Amino acid sequence: MVFGIGATLVVVLARVERGDRGVWPWFITLAYLGTAGLCIWAGRREREKMLGRGRRWHAPMFWFVLGGLLVALGINKQLDLQSDLTSVGRSVARSGGWYEYRRVVQAVFVLVFAIAAVGAVAGAAWFLRDLWKRYRLAFIGIIYLCAFVIIRAASFHHVDQALYHTFLGGLVNAVLELGGNGVIGWAAYRAATERVETNYQAFERKVSIR
Repeated sequence: MVFGIGATLVVVLARVERGDRGVWPWFITLAYLGTAGLCIWAGRREREKMLGRGRRWHAPMFWFVLGGLLVALGINKQLDLQSDLTSVGRSVARSGGWYEYRRVVQAVFVLVFAIAAVGAVAGAAWFLRDLWKRYRLAFIGIIYLCAFVIIRAASFHHVDQALYHTFLGGLVNAVLELGGNGVIGWAAYRAATERVETNYQAFERKVSIR
């Protein structure tokens, strides 16, 4: 089922005449969708396991939400929706008479976006606080992707040039975007294929009853 949905998304995106149609963007798109599939697989497997009375449903939800976010990032890789947002913001700035201050507004937007991203990761870590050790590898991948998204959200011309038109920028792009997908995919694969029934309550917070 997951494979069928992913194949359908690829066909639909291939028919949309916009975005970067090069081999590299398509490779990254497939990496997003493939990693999302692994996350959904891990979520379904985690739902079958007993992870402790307090967090039984938190682990599957973590993987399902993460899978949905990766699908959204993969779709956006081809649709390039941030370009539309930038165009709308530029038009609003010109019509509002504050176009010369656009860099300040942009910087504030990036700062708020970064704070929100850090807050979301921290919230997810708190959500799984009793199972933190089990999912720390996935969180490393999430941090990689958050760093890439925050950099792209800046959307400054020199940042775009550095990320896509220089060798060093391409390397940074690959490490952050593909590296994040790789780490998350590996963590999801490990969670989905774990055969030994482990007592995950050992990872939960120890409470002394007096």
